[in-house]
Amino acid sequence: MRPGLTVCRFDAPGPYLWEPAPGITFCLVVQGHLSVVIDRTAHACGPLDGVVFTDRLSPAIEVVEASADAPFLAMFLQIDTAIIRRVSTDVLVSDASAVPITRRGRASGNKCSGTFGVGARLLHSVLRFLRALDGELDERVLAPICLQEIVYRLLQIVCCQDPLEVASRESDADPTRAAIEYIRSHLTESITVNDIAREVQLSESTFAHTFRATIGVSPYQFLKSERLDAARRMLITGSGNKVSEVGRAVGYSSASHFITEFKRRYAVTPREYANGKYHCAAVEVVDRHTGVDARTAEILHFPAGH
Repeated sequence: MRPGLTVCRFDAPGPYLWEPAPGITFCLVVQGHLSVVIDRTAHACGPLDGVVFTDRLSPAIEVVEASADAPFLAMFLQIDTAIIRRVSTDVLVSDASAVPITRRGRASGNKCSGTFGVGARLLHSVLRFLRALDGELDERVLAPICLQEIVYRLLQIVCCQDPLEVASRESDADPTRAAIEYIRSHLTESITVNDIAREVQLSESTFAHTFRATIGVSPYQFLKSERLDAARRMLITGSGNKVSEVGRAVGYSSASHFITEFKRRYAVTPREYANGKYHCAAVEVVDRHTGVDARTAEILHFPAGH
């Protein structure tokens, strides 16, 4: 059996003893009923219910319904913090609206998800993971991918986000994630890559190397992309009355510089984009300003007749 994975069967009620491990434990009940007591709060798990908790909670776990004819069946999957950090960082990069947990208004320090229903997508992810353990090559190649998918599905369940975030942040500091959060919370300021490096307590060269190795683009490219994407959203929603106001709101002190950068990426000026008089087209943009072949597929709209 894969380390960290336990598939258990009980023919009679009784306590379940488990070994804590760094990260989180995801329990999925398949048949029967389980009680998980954490901080004097009992969480009842029935068929196709799940619960996520961190390793430091030392829960009291007990099978409360099982028999020889209807045995209790469940999976306990321990997931390392490094995997949680990797997936949550990928989600943060892809989701421009993602902000730190403390600014989302959820209770901080919550280390248990409580019981939740396991939906079809998460269940299918678990089944793919288990099937990948059948062969040595599948286990080596596919199982890690399926495990990341499970973490991704858990992150989409609101009550699971806090314990996964707590587990992630209890591991070594993640400079890339901290940098992304810093960038997004300081878009209105004229910050530089050196400013970001100082914030995460790394030299500029070490930070740039670490960031590119994790995200795939340089910190400068990411900062510029975040600014222009924020400007695009403001233009769509009408959050700014003037192009110069939108530019300043995303950290551009020069309106002409903002217009040039926006047109280079989206092939239309901010005003043309805001007016919305276009049809759809796909464009491949090459960022010649940095000399890097950074192509991104964008859905753009061009004026009729072009």
